[in-house]
Amino acid sequence: MIPTKHDLEPCPYGCRRTVLVTITGRGRRLAVDPIPDERGNTAIWRDGPGTWRSRSLAGTDAMPLLSYEDRVMPHVATSPACHPAPPAPALPGLLAFTARPRSTRGRLPHPRRTR
Repeated sequence: MIPTKHDLEPCPYGCRRTVLVTITGRGRRLAVDPIPDERGNTAIWRDGPGTWRSRSLAGTDAMPLLSYEDRVMPHVATSPACHPAPPAPALPGLLAFTARPRSTRGRLPHPRRTR
């Protein structure tokens, strides 16, 4: 099933092409090219409520392409103009709460309970 132009939206990475945004099995958004491609490694389908879903066809435990799915390419793999968002900067003050190796010297023993 090929998506209609009402299903498409501008690329979230800024290349100005129209893409189909799908929801993966883990609930994340994945932008894919709307035109089926035999070289693709992603399967897309539309579920009952009309949401476009996607899953990977790569990997040893991946199911083969099913009859109701189309094979497409992820958009970032085909568009060199796409620049995914850089990783978020570290939060200020977070370094104070990172795990440090604990030393056992200098600690008081736990108090013992007596009845």
